[in-house]
This record gives sequence, structure tokens and C-alpha cells, in this order.
Amino acid sequence: MTSTAYLLISHGSRDPRHLMAINRLAQLVRERLNPALVSPWSSQGVVEPLMVESRVSKAGGEGFLKNNVPQRVISSVMTATPVVTQAVVSQPRFPQDRFIVGTAVLDFGLYPLHQQICEFGRRLSSAGIERLHLVPLFLLKGKHVMQDIPDQVELARNALDGLIELNLGGHIGEAHGMPELITTRFFHSPESGRLIVAHGSRRTRGNRGVDHLAKSLGTAVAYWTKEADIETQAIHLMQQGCSTLTIFPYFLFAGGITDAVAHLTEELAERFPRTNFRLLPPLGATVDLANLVVGSLGHSAADQL
Repeated sequence: MTSTAYLLISHGSRDPRHLMAINRLAQLVRERLNPALVSPWSSQGVVEPLMVESRVSKAGGEGFLKNNVPQRVISSVMTATPVVTQAVVSQPRFPQDRFIVGTAVLDFGLYPLHQQICEFGRRLSSAGIERLHLVPLFLLKGKHVMQDIPDQVELARNALDGLIELNLGGHIGEAHGMPELITTRFFHSPESGRLIVAHGSRRTRGNRGVDHLAKSLGTAVAYWTKEADIETQAIHLMQQGCSTLTIFPYFLFAGGITDAVAHLTEELAERFPRTNFRLLPPLGATVDLANLVVGSLGHSAADQL
């Protein structure tokens, strides 16, 4: 078995869809790293999205589709801390896993992140694993990435006192394959009228990465944290003559904000019935995102595959 394990760190949420999605993504990453261990549904190459694309038109026409949340319970994915949920996550059997993949949350966990890391690290160390690679599943280089997570990792490192080596990787938003992944989402959309909606950061220059990403893809960008920014950008695109607006929520998983973006898109469609609005799903717990995560692990995983 490898001497390195991986811990996917997400923001966390009270929305149960987040827990299901992060466990699902961890399962897909684990299967990518351990090809012999394949779940019944991913072995068929099919991964159900947590939100399907919606086409929005004027009132009385085609409307939004409900979130399609699978009810399956993910097994053999280790969580770093217990989470209050109806889903039951079973413990992996270390001998069968060449690569161990766990999950932890920055917020909304029963324990602070550094305690989750410590608990996971101690269990790994007792199984003979020497290193734990931490993967921040964050899209923006904001306060969470620059300060909160590093502070929690340092607390964990001090508490573990050399029991296991902790390596903090870069956030997933800066992964090299992210532009290509988003391009595939826009593949069937007109090149004009594409709009990326990101959460936004209050940190100085925190949105620079998304601004550069949107510029490289030739899309407009709006931020949820900027009041009326989505509406402003949508109207600007319509004024440029775009008859179809394709909106991509640049979020990992479906949740409260993506629901709000959907409602706002529906309102815009009612106000501007001559424009065809298309709402794409967020990144989601999909095979392509799992491949992106594995690619971001770098030599620590590639050298052992």
C-alpha cells in the first residue's frame, strides 16, 4: 500500500446535497486512484449529475427541473470526522485500498478542521501511512485558501508532532485542467452570450484568478457577492445582440446559492421573453472533476499509479 493518503477539504454546508456530493467525489477520486475498486454505477462510465441543465423561457413555457439528487449511500469513503446526516459512510478496509481518500470540512463540521485532520492522521499513522496530502476543494483564492485552511493545518501539524507528514496542496481552482473542463460545459452553447457566475471574494485581488479564467475563455463573468452583478452582465450581453444567454454557475456542487442563481435566471427569463436563457449545472461530483482532482495531486499520486 502507498505511504501517502489524501484528504479532500471542502467548505461544508448545512445542505445535505453537499455531503452527498463530496462523498461521491471522494469515491470517484478513490476509484481513479484504485482502478480495481469500482462502484456499480461508475463502472458503467455513468455518473448522475447533482443538477441537470435547465432551459428557461417566458412564464408558461419550459421551466426549471428539480435537482436530481441520487439516494444511494456512498460506501468505502473515509470521513475525517462524524457528520450529522442520514447517510451512513462506512469505513474503508485499508488492505484493499492502495490509495486512501478521506473528506473533511472547513465549516459546519462537528469539530474544527484541525481536529478532523488530527483524527484522520492518527488513524492513518496506525495503519502505517506516513504522509497525508491535503486538497482544498475551493475555486477562489480567498481568505479560506490563503489564511483559514493554512492556519488549521498548522494547528494540526503542531498537535500531531511529527506523527504523520502533512502536505497542503494548491486549491482546485488553479488546477491546469480547469479551463478545459469549463469549455466542455459550454460546448453546445453559442460562443457569444456565455456568462460565468462565481461566488466572489472580498479579499483584495481574490477574484483575479476567475477574471483571468473568464478572459481566457472569452466569457463574461459575474459575482454573487456583488449586488445586481448577474443582472448587469446579462443585460450587457443582451445589449450586444446575444439572443441566447448561457449561464454557468462556477460552484462545486448544488446548494443554496446555485438555487438562488436558478431563481434569478428564471426572473430574468420572465422579464426578457425574447432571450433564451440556458442554465448549466455546477461542476458537480463527476468523473471529469475527479480526474481534475487526481491531476492536481501531482507527482505524489502519479509516481505511484
